[in-house]
Amino acid sequence: MKHFTPVLAFALVAVLGITTSPAYATDSINVQTFNPSTSDHFVFLEDGFKSDWPKTSKYYFGVNYNYVSDPLVVLDQTQTTKAYNIIDSIQTVDLMFGFRVSNNLGLFFGLPINYINYPATAQPPFKTGTVTALGDAKIEAKLRITDDDSPTSVAIIPEFHLPTGSTQDFVSDASTYVGIRAAIERQFDNFTLVGNLGFAVASNAIYTDETFVNGIDYRKRLIVGIGGYLPFDDHWGMNLEFNNISMIPFDKTQNPNDAYAGIRYATNEGLAFTAGASLGKIGGPSGDDYRIVAGIRYTIFEDKKQLPKPVYIAPFAAAANGNSDSNSHASLADDKITTTTPVYFVYNSSVLQPSANAVLDDVAALMKRNPKAYKKIFVDGHTGVVGTEAYNQTLSLERAKVVKAYLVKKGVSAAKLEARGFGLSKPKVAKDTPLALVINERIEFNLVK
Repeated sequence: MKHFTPVLAFALVAVLGITTSPAYATDSINVQTFNPSTSDHFVFLEDGFKSDWPKTSKYYFGVNYNYVSDPLVVLDQTQTTKAYNIIDSIQTVDLMFGFRVSNNLGLFFGLPINYINYPATAQPPFKTGTVTALGDAKIEAKLRITDDDSPTSVAIIPEFHLPTGSTQDFVSDASTYVGIRAAIERQFDNFTLVGNLGFAVASNAIYTDETFVNGIDYRKRLIVGIGGYLPFDDHWGMNLEFNNISMIPFDKTQNPNDAYAGIRYATNEGLAFTAGASLGKIGGPSGDDYRIVAGIRYTIFEDKKQLPKPVYIAPFAAAANGNSDSNSHASLADDKITTTTPVYFVYNSSVLQPSANAVLDDVAALMKRNPKAYKKIFVDGHTGVVGTEAYNQTLSLERAKVVKAYLVKKGVSAAKLEARGFGLSKPKVAKDTPLALVINERIEFNLVK
């Protein structure tokens, strides 16, 4: 894999040489160490586990496809030119499953399946043809240690890789990999920035000749990464990432990295699609290998299964349908934007009533006229008293996201808007009456200066 191509290419030159190829030296070389992140926005880098708040428990499924060219080569004696390939390419499907225990803690599991393409002709004792082999399984936890409303989100990520892969097919080094990483995420006006810093130990990742004169040791690894996500709208966005692994003690020839650029598309139903490519070996001893990555990630919100029974509210049906003659108007107060007419939705759904368009048009115009009056605006959804708390929590968040999407289409910066759902937790009228339902179902716009 490209992450370790410069390391392993150097290793094979130093340990094997061009004319000699002792089999023992290749028994535990791992060329497939691509480690897809559990982030909704990034491919290589982990984020700070910041999400819309409050957050309900959820399941997470992911499938990442990764194609890497020339992952394992032998260089000539100058260590600048490739002599021949040991592996032409590897295609990997990474299967991932996760469970969000709470708003701050998630657990994730992964297993890679590799399709390895050896050259049609090879130098002995290396293979020819193709083979399918399992890689090393991964167990990861992600704990966010900052508050929900903190502008900078920090997560601590312990990670373990179990040696379930095939050492003879170069997709495991028979190591128990133990690592810990800190992920920092900060959202600015028009983009999100993340940084990663970590340290890992792979117990068996050391290769030597008999004297260790030409040995290579990457048991201890320093992981550094930085990336940015640029949203185009609520669905489309672009991410740029750079991930680097430095061996300890430091050696410039042992400095694998990936520079990645990709596109992300997300739906309102929990699906996210990513596709992009990366170049590796920046600063390494050889070049020209590349990676193509594509992924699908799906989040299941358990609360969507609990639907309330429809309720007809006769005295307030006209108001709920938005049949009001009053003109929509938005005004800016110290810490919020108020509207003279509520933002109405179709009953028991996140579909806007026609009357809501005029209200939100005025809200968007006010936001665009006063960009310096706020750093961020929380679009907060609240629901009435019908149905379970879990269902109302989900419905209120979906409604807030619909309002945010409308404002973005009208020219408001997506980076300055954050949708939140509060369900039944903050009623204005604490009574189980038809009037309370109408009053409590609302959208509020709260400002952060």
